[in-house]
Amino acid sequence: MVHTDRPTRTRRPLPWVLLGVALALLIAGITAPHALLVAAGLMLAGLIGLGQKP
Repeated sequence: MVHTDRPTRTRRPLPWVLLGVALALLIAGITAPHALLVAAGLMLAGLIGLGQKP
């Protein structure tokens, strides 16, 4: 087994929580036809996607 000195990367749970909130806003906006909720869900999901590193 090879030991490396680099620390292992851990994923932060915050983006997944925010994606869940964005999905909830999107679903709420679709079920109760409200364009502001749909727009907020799409914008939040897009901002989270921009913040992710490849």
